[in-house]
Amino acid sequence: MALKSSDYQTKSGDSTHGPTDRLLDAAERLFCERGFEGTSVRDLTKAADCNVAAVNYHFGNKENLYEQMFRRHLNEVFEEHQENIERVMNGQEKNLERFLEFLVRTALVKLTAADSQIPLMKLVVREILNPQLKQKLVALDIAKEFLEKISECLQKLVPQLDKKLATMCTFSIQGMLLHPMLFFDLYNKLFWEMDIDELTGQTVKFAAAGIRNAARE
Repeated sequence: MALKSSDYQTKSGDSTHGPTDRLLDAAERLFCERGFEGTSVRDLTKAADCNVAAVNYHFGNKENLYEQMFRRHLNEVFEEHQENIERVMNGQEKNLERFLEFLVRTALVKLTAADSQIPLMKLVVREILNPQLKQKLVALDIAKEFLEKISECLQKLVPQLDKKLATMCTFSIQGMLLHPMLFFDLYNKLFWEMDIDELTGQTVKFAAAGIRNAARE
């Protein structure tokens, strides 16, 4: 059953306008545009309309602001997914395809959103590949909790999956979502304009078949 736009929740990303939120908003924009090293504290405070001491006052230093930027972003993303996951798991029509469709569509719909968070997602990937915070993986606890939640749901929907196999399937799903996020613009230029509904449907069918095959084996 195809989802309607009213079937899943999306967040606008609006924040309050205090100095802390203004600095986090500025950090998202400038770090994505210029990278960690290319963004100075003065750049951040100017963009946030704060005095130069504001970063140290509210966050301690630029590194802590950088980390809190990621934490806020991941919290927002996972909260949105969590709401949609609960709608599926508590609903009458609870099955693997519907669970995957909510999960996939919530992620891929941002590819064409006016307030797309894809640049920040790319920055998350760059941080994992080339950490700026002394080899510290940012907000690892948040990501771990989210991935464990997906794995638990897969075990409930496909009881033949044990914990290890469900975790491996979760990693595969994440890979299928990250790839179009990182290369969506490139594929549109090289091949054809991608339709989010078609991409969602194909991803759901491919993932569901792989999960059920893994459960049988």
